[in-house]
Order: sequence, then C-alpha cells, then structure tokens
Amino acid sequence: MESLHKQEKVLQNFQFDGASAQLVEWTETLWCGKVKYAPNCTDEPDVEKLMEEFVALGEAELSPVDPEEGWDVCLSINYLSNQRPSGVFFGFHVEGRRQPEGFDLLWLPGGRFLRVEINESTARALDSEPWTGGVPPYQWVSDSLGPRLGFQVQDNALPIVEYYRHNEDGSIAGCWLYVPVAG
Repeated sequence: MESLHKQEKVLQNFQFDGASAQLVEWTETLWCGKVKYAPNCTDEPDVEKLMEEFVALGEAELSPVDPEEGWDVCLSINYLSNQRPSGVFFGFHVEGRRQPEGFDLLWLPGGRFLRVEINESTARALDSEPWTGGVPPYQWVSDSLGPRLGFQVQDNALPIVEYYRHNEDGSIAGCWLYVPVAG
C-alpha cells in the first residue's frame, strides 16, 4: 500500500491472515483543531465538551486554512503513558501556522507508526472484536500485531491516531489506526 498522506513514507508492508499493515514514517506535522487534556494523570479529558467546542467552530463557519482535503483526525495524546495527562484532539493536518482564532495548533515531531485499517477484516485477522468507537483499538498493535512483527509500542510524544477518510457527501469512507512504534 502506498502513502495515504504527504507527511508519511511507507517503509515496509506486511500481510497477515487476510489483512495488511504498514510501517510508516512521518515528518514533523502541524494540526489545527481543538484539544482538551485531563486535569490529572488518571482521569479522561472531557471529550463531550471537546466535541461541542469543535462542532461550534463549524457552526460559526470557521474552518482551518488549507486542511488536508477529505481527511480529519482524532489524536489520543499520552494514552500510552500514565506519567502525563491524557488528551484528545479533533482536527486536520495543515501546512501553515496562520489559522483562524478559536482553533488550537498542535505540532507533532516526526516518528514511526504501524498503520492498520480499522475494519472487520483487521479485527478478524487479529482475532479481536470489531471496534465500535471510543478509545481506538491500539491493543491490536501493542498486544498482537506489534510483537508478531518485532515492534514495541512507544510511550513518547507521539499520539495514537485515528485518521478518517471522507466521501464527497461527508460520510466516512474508512478509518486508519496509527500507533507509534520502535523496533
């Protein structure tokens, strides 16, 4: 499979039990959207409030300048660490720092991820239950696929990424899970 996004380069492809995964490397990226962190290292951020704030931007007819067309993300920040408060970010990959007031900007360093499509074929290949929402199924990589392929999940500055592709009518065409790895 080829790169889906301009900030990534596919380093290696893997086939397993009727599904596929890719080791990808990202360059440093800039994201524009809304972020909310938990008040401490044990609680969850208020995702409902975050979604309200994110939706309110659209209702106010505010949108990022030059977002990646047809894609948006949910970043789960610090979910692989109990040393930092977890956060959630809804938004878009953008190129420029000049964005409308009201949006949060988030810089991510470059790094490596294992990428899998979140679908029934991948769940079945990993002998897992299909994902139905909530925290992304990063255990597919940390507990199953990563060790099988010789990768360990990284507890670092990189988030778990749910990258959504949209059809022209706005419906979701697919979702890809990116989990930071080393190995």
